[in-house]
Amino acid sequence: MIEYVINENIALADTDAVVNAANGQGYMGGKRCINEMHCGVAENIQYFSRGKIEILAKAECRERGGFLGFRPGTVFCTEAPFLNTRHIIHAVTMRFPGSKAHMETVEKLVPEILRVTGFLSIDSVAVPMLGCGTGGLPQTEVLKIFKRFFKNSQKQFLIYIKDKEMF
Repeated sequence: MIEYVINENIALADTDAVVNAANGQGYMGGKRCINEMHCGVAENIQYFSRGKIEILAKAECRERGGFLGFRPGTVFCTEAPFLNTRHIIHAVTMRFPGSKAHMETVEKLVPEILRVTGFLSIDSVAVPMLGCGTGGLPQTEVLKIFKRFFKNSQKQFLIYIKDKEMF
């Protein structure tokens, strides 16, 4: 089941999990995003978690991601201290911070998100428009992928969209 959430902050979602459009290194804006809010998904999660999730994400990338971190198209999970959710599903859209994303990566990520939600018994998930911020992907194309994979799911997928003009 898909629902749309327009112009709200995904870091405040009251769901079982929040998806973070991540890089493979675990960086989420650093110290600058602990004391001031910025506009990206990772930066908002960093702000509301008081920097705790970035610490967890970087450690997970070092421990399990290898020398270069996680490759695009993979997901990893962390806890979600100080947020209204239990899990952060880090969907790696780019290997390094500030890189461009690719549609093929989103095509790989969405089934992985579904797999993880099943494994962790997650019923509700807040999902940003993966790769559409820093990654530069067109929202309309990413939304098509979401609809194809999420529409028949028994789980609740809340798709967070900043541009209400898409409708």
